[in-house]
Amino acid sequence: MSLFWLRVALALYALGLLHALVTVVGRRVQTFRFALGAISLGAVLHLVSIVESGLATHQFPVTTFQEAVSALAFLIALVFLFIYWRYRLEALCVFVFPLVFMLTLAAAFTNEPAPTQGPVLQSVWWLPLHASMFFLGHTLLFLTCVASLMYLLQERELKSKKPHGFYYRLPPLSVLDDLAQKTLAAGFPLVTVAICIGAFFASERMGRDWPLDHRVAWSFVTWLIYLFLIFFRWTAGWRGRKAAYLAIAGFATVIISWGVSSNVHAFMKR
Repeated sequence: MSLFWLRVALALYALGLLHALVTVVGRRVQTFRFALGAISLGAVLHLVSIVESGLATHQFPVTTFQEAVSALAFLIALVFLFIYWRYRLEALCVFVFPLVFMLTLAAAFTNEPAPTQGPVLQSVWWLPLHASMFFLGHTLLFLTCVASLMYLLQERELKSKKPHGFYYRLPPLSVLDDLAQKTLAAGFPLVTVAICIGAFFASERMGRDWPLDHRVAWSFVTWLIYLFLIFFRWTAGWRGRKAAYLAIAGFATVIISWGVSSNVHAFMKR
């Protein structure tokens, strides 16, 4: 039944995807409220799917690829709704709605058996805490990256003598810089705690060789990039373009680390 609700949520997210595509090609769009309602209802049904999946497996529902991407899609949709309530940034949907749809699509049509419970999966508190902070933290850092991309787009359009139609949907530079700063300030501590918990479990499992684990190493590389970004923002007064480029580089490292982890995991299963 959880898969049914997930696919209904996918259909509702598709309306958001359609709106995002129309927004890119048109200057004035009158369908945002309809798309926002669809995304909101989709998020509610998505949550129902996640809860039912957890109750059915008696595990925190992030133990498979299907559950992980489903949880990530839900968190991105949920955080987007909160940010829209706070900032009223319609243009953010152009970046968020397609990603939410693609992640949910992957979850809705992937069939992967739940892994055998190990010591970590049997943990009552540590796995939910680690997974929640990891996914929520990276969701916020993704939005830091999106705000930075929008900042660079807006800056380029302002310098252009012939701005494109999407320019009229972009918020002011000050709003985008504020959003990037606040999502970074909220996401970095969550990722930090998640990395510390993950490193603890890695040390328990691998002993002294835990720093050599590729996932741990890439996590610390990513963490250092964001640490530099925070340091330069709060001590050197970095704002605007410099901070935007570093935020984008940081999330690019996140994507690389996820890709490396996925490829190694697939290779080891052969």
